[in-house]
Amino acid sequence: MTHVSPSLVRFQVPALKGLGRVALQTVLPIGRMRSGGSAMDLPAIDRVVSAPAPSLVDSYVAWCGATGRYDKTLPPHMMSQWGIPLVTELLLQTAYPLATVINQGVTMSVHGDLPRGEQLHLRAAMHSVDEDQGRTRVSVSLTTGTAQAPDLVEVILHMVFIKSGSPKRKGGQESREEPIWHTAGQWQAGSRDGLEFAILTGDFNPIHWIGLAGKFSAFKQKVLHGFGMFVRSYEQLDAPNLRVIDVRFLRPVPLPSRRLTVQVAAPDSDGWRALQLAGEAGTVHLAGRWRD
Repeated sequence: MTHVSPSLVRFQVPALKGLGRVALQTVLPIGRMRSGGSAMDLPAIDRVVSAPAPSLVDSYVAWCGATGRYDKTLPPHMMSQWGIPLVTELLLQTAYPLATVINQGVTMSVHGDLPRGEQLHLRAAMHSVDEDQGRTRVSVSLTTGTAQAPDLVEVILHMVFIKSGSPKRKGGQESREEPIWHTAGQWQAGSRDGLEFAILTGDFNPIHWIGLAGKFSAFKQKVLHGFGMFVRSYEQLDAPNLRVIDVRFLRPVPLPSRRLTVQVAAPDSDGWRALQLAGEAGTVHLAGRWRD
């Protein structure tokens, strides 16, 4: 059991400023893209940020269950801390209501190790936009590197904006042959994990750490961040040479949760391995694939 110090919130000023701007534009939609403009026409945003503080990195690594694995490097998935403020800045230029965004998944390509103690060079850009029956699916690319190697980690963040009053889609998954699953590892979320991940990353959406907010949300209780279940599942994989991982968030992890199992399948002919995060009752919270 880890303990995340509340004092680490001092490193989340950029994310908190972005959250404040989202709240302001929810009430006063000023500064949004004019109607008729295309989000795909927005220019990329480039930024150089300071190296994450060692105390923040150490606490993040411990929370993920990866103590001892990143003594000289940064976890590639820690981009949710340094990159989300930049993604928020980009999306605030669109007409999309960020207060209602739902994170649907992430595709991450790792081309090299991110060194500790160096400035990070970031680029956020629109990747794709798909308007479909009252929903807008948006993907944003986020690249992290250094001055010498600007493309060490490339991430595509998948999200959806649902317009008010749009019809709900009926569930229904394509039938597929179920792979033979092997257990890669297990983890369990505690009641404070939503608050602790918020302190570590700056994502203070109240449904993750305030019980009343969770109760009145669509989930009827507090739930863990999608990126929170992603990084904990990632660190259960025995994959030191992992190069690409592509996952979708299917069902949130309640806080607290029962024991969750990270399951993987044997590689296919192209080297891809199926992956899922399963609950004790067979509920699948996350699904995707990865390869070296």
